[in-house]
Amino acid sequence: MRRAVSIKTYFDSNTPVIVLKSLFLKYDSDRNNYLNRDELKALFIEDLGFSTEQCEVYVFLLDKDGNNKISFEEFVSWLRSGEHFKNISNKPRYQRLKKAVEMFKKFDVDNNQSLDRDEFKRLFTSLNGDPPKLDAALAELDRDGNNRISFEEFLRWLNWVPLDHF
Repeated sequence: MRRAVSIKTYFDSNTPVIVLKSLFLKYDSDRNNYLNRDELKALFIEDLGFSTEQCEVYVFLLDKDGNNKISFEEFVSWLRSGEHFKNISNKPRYQRLKKAVEMFKKFDVDNNQSLDRDEFKRLFTSLNGDPPKLDAALAELDRDGNNRISFEEFLRWLNWVPLDHF
């Protein structure tokens, strides 16, 4: 946990882009200008000192659209903000995020990083949701109208953690 706090102070808005690009390219093993989930986990563990458990949470947070890849721009925006490391240093907040990831993964049976209507229905029912309100809940969650619930949309719906820093 202590390393996470020092990480926060190391990367800030003054960190040169070339330093961040070098870090990004170190893990972009297929040179496609994106970090996939495995590449991102390696970066988190090897260079940022995250635990495997923390990696799972952060991969979900960074992959907002669920496409299993993070662009350099997304990476820089997240890393420079410094706010994201609060999720590790703030234990109750981190525990809520961890629980949300576990819940999301449990119901994402096809492992495509999103919940379709059937997957969401099972989740909704498990939370004692009122079946007649399922369609209204889906409409509220699916902000981009793609008929799939991303992790970010799910997290906003849970309203367990402020999302203005993700």
